[in-house]
Amino acid sequence: MATSTYKSELEVPVPVDQLFSWHENPGAFERLTPPFEPVKVKKRKGGIDGGEVHLQMNLGPIPLPWVARHHDYIKNEQFLDEQVSGPFASWNHAHLFEKIDAKSSKLIDKIDYKLPFGTVGKTFGGAFAEQKIKQMFAYRRNITKNDLVSQSKYSGSPLNIAVTGGSGLIGSQLKPYLTTAGHSVENIVRGRPQKGELSWNLENKTMSNLSGKDVVVHLAGEPISKPLGGMVPLPWTKWKRNEILKSRVEGTKLISEHIASLNNPPKVMICASAVGYYGDRGEDLLSESEESGDDYFSHVVSEWEKAAQPAIDAGIRVVFLRIAPVMSPLGGALQVLGNAARLGSSPPVAGGKQWWSWISLDDVVDVIYHSIINEKLSGPVNVASPNPVRQKEWASTLAKVIWGRFGPLTGLIPVPGFVLKTVLGEFGDVLALSSIKIDSSKLLDSGYEFRFENLEDCFRHLLGKRTEEELQ
Repeated sequence: MATSTYKSELEVPVPVDQLFSWHENPGAFERLTPPFEPVKVKKRKGGIDGGEVHLQMNLGPIPLPWVARHHDYIKNEQFLDEQVSGPFASWNHAHLFEKIDAKSSKLIDKIDYKLPFGTVGKTFGGAFAEQKIKQMFAYRRNITKNDLVSQSKYSGSPLNIAVTGGSGLIGSQLKPYLTTAGHSVENIVRGRPQKGELSWNLENKTMSNLSGKDVVVHLAGEPISKPLGGMVPLPWTKWKRNEILKSRVEGTKLISEHIASLNNPPKVMICASAVGYYGDRGEDLLSESEESGDDYFSHVVSEWEKAAQPAIDAGIRVVFLRIAPVMSPLGGALQVLGNAARLGSSPPVAGGKQWWSWISLDDVVDVIYHSIINEKLSGPVNVASPNPVRQKEWASTLAKVIWGRFGPLTGLIPVPGFVLKTVLGEFGDVLALSSIKIDSSKLLDSGYEFRFENLEDCFRHLLGKRTEEELQ
């Protein structure tokens, strides 16, 4: 049975010990797992210096367990992975590290693998497997280099960070981003905390003592959308509206009052907010100095930010990240509309002329870190790509990435706005009908460099749809 080989090389502008440590620190596997091929870690035993990891993959609806063993560890030089059991007949992955000079290094990934079912497997699955591996490593190279470049801008002592909403879309990537950088992260959870976790209770207005923490990142809040089967968002009920408001305002108030009361409080609080603050504003370019809108969700965001006033009054630096819709196939608009696009439906909505601001998940995580380490940044900060698009362009770009030259056929039948509003009610306005054109100048002027300014580039990265030229 013939062995196939894949090799990938990446130069990064950091010393080899920093490159190696990034891979050795907790969270590297989670950062390197593409959202288009999600893998769950079921169990870990040890680290890359001889440990073992049990994974759960899926091929469509078929579960594929995978057990890999790490071996041949040499600090700052290499570690190897070997499949103990899993979907391949064999899989051996060498992670090799080379010093280029004092400030740069090279990562070499070399994989030797055999597909199951011998010649038949290679004949019918060889091209498919090779393409999957190429897309995976295009994603991994992007994450590795950009994470290391961003993290290298901080040269202080490791930070002790507490995070609410750590299991959400953003939080689940934020923690591994921070731990690969060498920081200590504890999630603040509801209910009984596990080892390494803190707790809080909105009903009883109690929480773990955050004295001595350097940073609090507050992301928690009732999701504005929980799609039915990942496809159709549900309209807001009276209960849902109340939970959206209550969870944000009361949660923010509890944390801000608590840290304001401490003798040794965190130096900074990063508080999630939303561009929904501005409401439907047509063609206006919206900076942080604009007034809030007059709809329900604008009211929610305004009250959300006001709830952090006790922390501000106590002299704690507070940053409100007004986040645009976050692009990820694992949640939000891209999950909902991406699933529809795969079924051949990516049409303009209500004419498609409304402005859609957007932001990649990787940029959101990066902006949070930028806000932590940039001591001059405070108050509201718009977190959106500097290139907003009209909804029609957003939909056509998604169709192009998924379907290639057949993409235009997916947008032949437009969706009238009244249909969306009839089905989804008020949530339809927030999801698709409001026109919100965001000005990102404050973030850019603070020195932030976006990973993804171009929507198509963002989609190709997140959906595993790099072109053949990009994969070379």
